[in-house]
Amino acid sequence: MDDFNNFFDDQRQPSPERHPIYHAPEPKHNGSKSNIIIAVSVIVAFIMCIVVVVNVIVLASMKDKIARDYAASISEQMRAQYEQAISDSLANTDIVSDVTETATKEAINAIKNTVGEVANSMAGSVARLYMFESANANPSTAKPAGLATAFLITDYDGTNGRYLLTNAHCVRHVVTTATGGIGGGWWGGSTKYTYKWASFGTIICVFEGDENYYRTEIIAYGSYNDDNLSAENDQADLAILRIVGTQPSNEAHPSLRLASSDNAINRGTPIALIGNPEGVGETNTITSGTISQVGIKIASWGAGTFIMTDAAVNSGNSGGPMLNSRGIVLGGVESKLASEDIDNMGFALSASTVHSFIDRAKLAANNTTGKNLTINCTFE
Repeated sequence: MDDFNNFFDDQRQPSPERHPIYHAPEPKHNGSKSNIIIAVSVIVAFIMCIVVVVNVIVLASMKDKIARDYAASISEQMRAQYEQAISDSLANTDIVSDVTETATKEAINAIKNTVGEVANSMAGSVARLYMFESANANPSTAKPAGLATAFLITDYDGTNGRYLLTNAHCVRHVVTTATGGIGGGWWGGSTKYTYKWASFGTIICVFEGDENYYRTEIIAYGSYNDDNLSAENDQADLAILRIVGTQPSNEAHPSLRLASSDNAINRGTPIALIGNPEGVGETNTITSGTISQVGIKIASWGAGTFIMTDAAVNSGNSGGPMLNSRGIVLGGVESKLASEDIDNMGFALSASTVHSFIDRAKLAANNTTGKNLTINCTFE
């Protein structure tokens, strides 16, 4: 290894001491005539500098004025062009006041920060459902046999009760009947079971900020493939309820807007779910996430097209709305897959499935009233 001390010592050889020498020129004296010429030159140069500075300032101010005038002229031209373009686009069209109202709502929703905040502003349109097996149940004292979620799809028109959308499996249930001998073995016959679908006898709904509960009746329902019972029909697992008697306020609980097709349903789209999971709390719960997959078929769950999402879905969420950032219902929450090796796989029936089901339910042959119904939903 090198000895760095010895290395530096070897470089320290004695040398003659040197000092820097600064060379300054000697001034030359040319007499008084030269002094006068120099003074005049300085004065002229100074005057020229002033002139140049003044010109620069004037030109700069003129440049700003010219720029402002030019910009103003362009602005006026562009404004005129925009006005003309708008006028041309609206020519031969019938513009009514609800266009302005719709545009206002869209603008308000557009400035919301998250899809969750949009959903929060619409939570008053989502009902918490409580089901009782008996038709004579007293909701104030009886224990519910099931709970779920539904959302308003029509406003009150002064005549017809308001309609809600939910899942068929929320308002229908399997009734089990035991038949056969008692006990088992050689002294008795084995017990046999039969299963059939039945509607809950009493179904009520409750809204946020409303002390009342409202009774409902089932107007139409689809099917759900239970483990022990085949589906009753080939329709999606959806149901329409109608509020009977006193109606909730249109202003406090407005109906939600429904997507008329699946065009706005895309992977990666932010969504929020509103529901009543496990009946926890006195208000609805909001969970948010994204659309994971679209166009899914699940034969064991019945007809229709499903949307998969990573937003949390739990027992009681069924029947709730799936909303986008504009507050449009993209589908109705159905269920989720659950096992130790599965996470965040919730499903909703798509907008097109919802639309088709509502159209079918309007016909007398497909609803419980035996009459053609007017269900005035707002579709986007």
